[in-house]
Amino acid sequence: MKKFGVCTFLSIAALCALLSFSPRKACADALLYMQITGVQGASYGGEDVYPYYGSANGTPNVLLMCISFTSDMNIGETWIAEKEAIPDSPTFEEAAWLFNDANAAVAADNTTQQIADQWAAWELFSPSASGPYLNPAPDTDTQMAAAVADYALEPLSFYWEFILYAPVPGTQSELGTPQFFLGYGDQTPNPPDPYGGTPTTPAYGVLPEPGTLGLMGSGLLGLVGLLRRKLLR
Repeated sequence: MKKFGVCTFLSIAALCALLSFSPRKACADALLYMQITGVQGASYGGEDVYPYYGSANGTPNVLLMCISFTSDMNIGETWIAEKEAIPDSPTFEEAAWLFNDANAAVAADNTTQQIADQWAAWELFSPSASGPYLNPAPDTDTQMAAAVADYALEPLSFYWEFILYAPVPGTQSELGTPQFFLGYGDQTPNPPDPYGGTPTTPAYGVLPEPGTLGLMGSGLLGLVGLLRRKLLR
């Protein structure tokens, strides 16, 4: 059974609000039929961590990093998601940096860093991931500090390859709460772009975004609840 509470829905609503005000969202989203198909197997404290595996419109082996600690999905569950450019905000760019770093950790067989990258990504959007009743994974603070210090050192083009799968509420097959995932844009279909760009150019659905959006999002995401994201099974 899935458990829900006001705080979980506030978390989802806050993240949706952040995205809805993002000029990057525009009308260049693709609606994708998604399914969780598996996890790699690394975990900490009973929580599966990146990489998650999924399918999108039948495309298999889509890599997904979960950024919704307080939501719950099960292997085999389906939902509809909007494929969006990640918002131009420090929080999302730090999450993308951690996503990229987690892939490097997987390639190097560094499970400790892999787990810490995932946990740090959860903490960016879910304060409940760090307590008061839950101890984050070892080195989480180290990876969080690295993301905060280094994300701005990357060129703008570094972030063009990352995308966000934002769930459409009410489309989940088990009537749960779909999670927000990060992914790579070239793994799933793209819609026609009204700005005349391509997924690898800045014209692709991107307009300048106010620098205050990150601050607004951080404030909204502070409403995240105390419910824990359960182990995918």
